[in-house]
Amino acid sequence: MCTVFTGFILAVLAASNAFVEAERVVCSFTSAAVYRRDEYAFQMTDIPVSLCTHVVYDRLAIDLYSKDTPYFTLTNPDADEPFDEFEKFSALKRTNPQLKLIICLRSIFIAQVASEPDQRRALIESLVQFMSTYNLDGVELFWADERFKSEESLYLLLAEVKSGFRAANYPTWEVTILIDIDHQGLDHARLCRQPDFVHIVGAGERNPKYHNKNTKPSANTLINIDGKTNFTLDGALQYWIDKGCPAQKIVLGVSFIAQVFKLEKPFLRPNFYVKDLRTFCTLTEDRPFCSYIELCRSFNQDDWTMGWDDTQGLAPHAFSSSWWIAYENEASVGRKGEIAREKGLAGVYAVTLDMDDYRGKCGTVYPLMKSLSGSFRKKAKN
Repeated sequence: MCTVFTGFILAVLAASNAFVEAERVVCSFTSAAVYRRDEYAFQMTDIPVSLCTHVVYDRLAIDLYSKDTPYFTLTNPDADEPFDEFEKFSALKRTNPQLKLIICLRSIFIAQVASEPDQRRALIESLVQFMSTYNLDGVELFWADERFKSEESLYLLLAEVKSGFRAANYPTWEVTILIDIDHQGLDHARLCRQPDFVHIVGAGERNPKYHNKNTKPSANTLINIDGKTNFTLDGALQYWIDKGCPAQKIVLGVSFIAQVFKLEKPFLRPNFYVKDLRTFCTLTEDRPFCSYIELCRSFNQDDWTMGWDDTQGLAPHAFSSSWWIAYENEASVGRKGEIAREKGLAGVYAVTLDMDDYRGKCGTVYPLMKSLSGSFRKKAKN
């Protein structure tokens, strides 16, 4: 880690926050959230730095169509003034020197770039220039494209980014990967050898179905990996560990995004649902999901039936006459934090802060983030 602590800060942290260096509580935010209307515009000052050891700026993207270089440029397509936003992000360290700042490289072109040696080298050079300019501490590579049957390019990219940072005299810069827990066809041991940490998103899409006309809709929450089926979250994490990914390298990502489905003709046709392309929530720009800041108020004001899709307390849902929502509440994210702690994982990861109740509209500010962080950090208080 590239931030140098003063002796005073080290002494204070050692006395009161022993978990800061030993454990990771990662928080991400989406740069597009700054453009939300009125009071809901998410600002850098909204980041709860006291709850986070690392903050991830989502996102940096690859522009293959730029004419500025032979290969590509790195940019943020979600921001009107991306360099101003990067400067604001960098400024967080001035008042919070212990905070680690990570940039998330998330692009549909990352697999393409990773497959070409010349483009990998160009990417590393661009990252070094970008990260040194803004005094960052690491990069997170988001890998979600399973169209490539071989993950060889992924392993090469991770190894070369790490070695490239060392060659550029930045040996403490972190290299992490963000990947779904059910990503298929991985050599888990090889994958986990390359980066400093592996950020694993522990849940995917939950599609509600009517199993018969007399039941309420529910979704399957079990996880399938490499032809093996019906893992619980605990079991899926153990699968990664058994396949050679050390627990002390795994950070459990918990998505705060609520998935919204529009139900048509409920209770009349078994196994019938429609995923709506629009949602009743407005902050998420008509995409088919909700932020908790809007969802919790709807729960308080409207008629919803609450339930669970599992028996482990990890997957709450809510539905009305025409909507079905898979979401996270304080209990479910708290249980996920406990699982991460019980399995000896390196940390937990809130994805993303701007999907929590960051204005305290339903009471507590950042209820999900506080529950996740608090449940994971319990062992530091014992």
